Amino acid sequence: MKNEIRMGIKNLNTGEILRVSRPLPGVAELFTVPPPHTIVWKYGDYDKFTGLLSEKQFYFRRADQLPDIYEGKFTPANQTKKSTMFADAFADLRLGDSAEIINIQESHRRRTFLNCWHKNRFENPRMWREHTKSTDSVALISRVKTLAAALGNQCQAANVRYVGDDEALPELHSLSALVHKRRAPYFFEDELRLIYQPSPMEEIYLDQPRDYFRLVPAEPAILIEGLRFHPEASADFKTRVRADIARAGLRFPINDSDLTSKGFAVIS
Repeated sequence: MKNEIRMGIKNLNTGEILRVSRPLPGVAELFTVPPPHTIVWKYGDYDKFTGLLSEKQFYFRRADQLPDIYEGKFTPANQTKKSTMFADAFADLRLGDSAEIINIQESHRRRTFLNCWHKNRFENPRMWREHTKSTDSVALISRVKTLAAALGNQCQAANVRYVGDDEALPELHSLSALVHKRRAPYFFEDELRLIYQPSPMEEIYLDQPRDYFRLVPAEPAILIEGLRFHPEASADFKTRVRADIARAGLRFPINDSDLTSKGFAVIS
């Protein structure tokens, strides 16, 4: 069938195809994106967004420097079995043990930078608690098609799929582990992930703080469709943020939280 996706091994000297796998089940769904008008939110402390406003650069964190220590890593199930997606390919291509392949794929987390958005039509109180450190925080509001327009082809987007430790992740794609997260405790994030990978020629020093992140050019006038203040943000903070936005020559809706301070405190 024309929509089938297979893997093969080719002799690079002669161009001869040596082996071809059976069709790969579900591989077309490995990287999916929501509909273009899907609303997405970026929660965080305000100082993370000042570079976007003033310098038109968006912050991406290196995968192995994110708080989740399992970010970009395979599950325990990968130690004992092959993934449903690639089990036949391992046999058909005679790839043998997956351990070395998994080690290679996990190494990509040290050269991959992520920027994460929450899909939701409404403000989410748990996202404020989990992704901000102080009340000097905001949530940027955008849509999937707007992110694409602002960032172009500098990065790719993908829905995150949430799994348990008993599910083996697809082994034969360099980014597959980076579009999966552990179901507990992260299922509530309902994440759309932006993925940035520098050129292979670009040096990255793993122990240097300057290489813990990358700043990717982005046009805030396109990217930001609205801003929401933390439920307990102070009047002084709101005034400062509004002044920064005006100074940058930007215009978009700026609103208080839909959650009152009292309501925010008691929601579990």
